[in-house]
Amino acid sequence: MIDEKFRYQYCPILSVSPAETTALRELPSKDKNLILPVFPIKSWASANKLNSSLERIQSSLGENNYWIADIDRNDLIARDDKKYREVHHEITKLIDPRNGYKNWCRFVAENKFIIPCLQLQELAEFDEQLNTLDSLGRGIVVILSPIDIQAASLEKITPSLRKARNLLVILDLEQITRADVESYGKIKELLLLIQGLIPNARLSLSSTSFPDSFGGYYKGCISIHERAIFDKIRLEAPELDLIYSDRGSARAEKQSGGSGFPPPRIDYACRNEWHFIRRELATDTHGLDPEEKRNQHKTERKLLYTEIACEIMKQEYWEPELALYSNYLVEVTAKGDDFGIDSPQKATAVRINKHLHTQLYYDNIDDAQDTDDDWVD
Repeated sequence: MIDEKFRYQYCPILSVSPAETTALRELPSKDKNLILPVFPIKSWASANKLNSSLERIQSSLGENNYWIADIDRNDLIARDDKKYREVHHEITKLIDPRNGYKNWCRFVAENKFIIPCLQLQELAEFDEQLNTLDSLGRGIVVILSPIDIQAASLEKITPSLRKARNLLVILDLEQITRADVESYGKIKELLLLIQGLIPNARLSLSSTSFPDSFGGYYKGCISIHERAIFDKIRLEAPELDLIYSDRGSARAEKQSGGSGFPPPRIDYACRNEWHFIRRELATDTHGLDPEEKRNQHKTERKLLYTEIACEIMKQEYWEPELALYSNYLVEVTAKGDDFGIDSPQKATAVRINKHLHTQLYYDNIDDAQDTDDDWVD
């Protein structure tokens, strides 16, 4: 809940995906108490009802932990309405702006651990929506892009937001590059502008620079530009008192993926960079039938993941004393255990789990080693 006793130190924007919800679920309980994640609501796997997504989110956080809910409109745009399941019709009702987004407000009211994001697509309905959600007393979140500010949307809603109780404003830069770090001054000015217009709001800055490709590289190190830009602004403008946010080491726009599996890769998230080791599949499956090909690739993938895990544990960045799900899974993978990493989904869950924990304790390195989990093989 957003109030004067705000305890949260990290507000990552996460997707309702197997890798991201697993990564969150496997964090220590004390981590979950300090993370307030944002989940843009979308359909869950092949589930037919929206409640499946809600149950997945809540189970990953624990029964009594709050989370911020937005609506993933891209989940609807990306598919033909003829392919809608019941869940997509449920989400369509939530984005209906009539009567102050009545359906959205009712949905939030019925789910007591949801802190709502205000929907900004129809500003004529904004005040009624704001008043209804504010009356719930849980706090309110506004996610803004630089375009929202440049289009003067912020000025239109500022008078109403100044009256809101317990307000969190997230400036979301979405996908960024190194060039954005160099021009951080522009982002700092936007944040100062928001603070001046809405002095009653807490502020958060979110972005991601996770790459879309690792092709051609065996091993490497990728800078976390979202952390760099956040730290530069925090150093120059401490009066902003920013809350850190990112995409949990995922891209802003999720890739649909093609057929087959990408080459085995394990990423190890550290404070300011992601380290990775990657191996290409080499087995010649020419002439084999589809089932034989799948079995050959499965065997080779397991072997390569095992080799990669062994190599990661020999690197200087490996944290052998960290009792965390991500470390445990790398360790059992190195032993060739069947429970270990054998798919991109598991490898992604490992990276995100380690990233969330590391960024949460970015300013308190000693606390990062103190988990309440004891992973035993």
